[in-house]
Amino acid sequence: MIDKEDRALPRFPASKEVIVRNEIKKQLSKEKQAVKKKLKGIAGGACGGDILFHELCLELNIASEIFLALPAKDFKKNSVSFAGKGWEDRYERLIKRLPVHVLPKSNANDRNNVWERANVWMLESALKNGGENMSLIALWDGKAGDGGGGTEHMIKVAREHGARTEIIVITKL
Repeated sequence: MIDKEDRALPRFPASKEVIVRNEIKKQLSKEKQAVKKKLKGIAGGACGGDILFHELCLELNIASEIFLALPAKDFKKNSVSFAGKGWEDRYERLIKRLPVHVLPKSNANDRNNVWERANVWMLESALKNGGENMSLIALWDGKAGDGGGGTEHMIKVAREHGARTEIIVITKL
């Protein structure tokens, strides 16, 4: 996600949006050239990498679907609104245009937090839809996140399931 203005240690400052967008586009273009079958992108809807990913999929004519850990309004409040009206507008445009899936409620035995559950859910969805060709494109600083279920978790579970992983190291941009 784009950093909150008061983030003590910057991870994805707004000033890096254009360069990050270009790197995601490079990775998506490589995937499109390497895979002769029709591609389908799966990502959340958070401000930053997720929204950029979906916008680029639209630009490159790659089908994509939004997977939200919370109902759309709650997700927006938790993972988009802090970044400002511009990001909110982009989020709203995407959820009106693309298929949106909302994580089902957990059962009492589930010990994972909602963000970890959402990562596993997205991965399982990718595996059901031709996972032998699955690639994970991750925007990451190489460090643990601020809570469970972040990029580090997604990379770990994707690798455990044999996904190719392409990591855009944001600290090198």
